[in-house]
Amino acid sequence: MEAGPVESLSVVYQSQDFLVVNKHWDLRIDSRMWRETPTLQKQLRLRFPELADPDTYYGFRFCHQLDFSTSGALCVALNKAAAGSAYKCFKERRVTKAYLALAVRTQSQVSPSWWSWNTGCTRATPSPKCCC
Repeated sequence: MEAGPVESLSVVYQSQDFLVVNKHWDLRIDSRMWRETPTLQKQLRLRFPELADPDTYYGFRFCHQLDFSTSGALCVALNKAAAGSAYKCFKERRVTKAYLALAVRTQSQVSPSWWSWNTGCTRATPSPKCCC
């Protein structure tokens, strides 16, 4: 399975100040090299051309980054004030990110000691379950 097409942008939240989108895995956020496709930047330009800001390097104010292989919510500030506010929140560590890993193996496929050490769970925990 490859990264989603440019048309597949999923919007999680939108206000006058912020746009939160679901970044697909194996998708670059931005690129000045337009032959590299697809990118989140291109998805945003296609879906929201009116929100692109020519005064920014990539056309959008990305509040944070997600790795190429990581999927999840990505926040885009829609104006300078919102970008400043988001920057301040990240700088002061008032924003937290949480990651959820999906395992391919089941509890029966791994040893009890590995399962307890890596998840904090015992084998008595019914599968599937997220343990934090």
